[in-house]
Amino acid sequence: MQFPITPRTILITEYVARDLARGYESKRDLEDALVATARRPAYERAYSNYWANPGSAFDPARYTVEMHMRRIVRNEDGALTEPPPWFPALPGAEKIYTVPVMQTGVTAILVTGDADRNKVQTMPGGNHATIAIELPDNWDALMAEQGYRPLSEFFLE
Repeated sequence: MQFPITPRTILITEYVARDLARGYESKRDLEDALVATARRPAYERAYSNYWANPGSAFDPARYTVEMHMRRIVRNEDGALTEPPPWFPALPGAEKIYTVPVMQTGVTAILVTGDADRNKVQTMPGGNHATIAIELPDNWDALMAEQGYRPLSEFFLE
């Protein structure tokens, strides 16, 4: 993609990670599925960029928000798509133009949070870095003493 997309960090709880690991062979497969389906209405993208972007100085008399939306659809991989069932119906619109909100290779998926909750949080903005964490060879035994399951049960690979 040649247009900018904000990287995402997805925080998921342990049981969500477990269920996702059953449905996807790898973290890349999960990310690919998200990239293919994570879209937002082009009019929302155009409106927020047109009015809320302090670096934009659009003149509504010469360049309307509708013109801006057509430009975004053309330049940002816009597609006419069916809205999801939960999306509020727009009068007279069976399909709406949408644009992607994710791209491959820049999504951090972190398992975190309360094991008793079934939650997902997606946070846009910023980038991420990873560092190696070396655990002792007897890590699973140490965790078992504390009542935790083996670390390998949480891998999404």
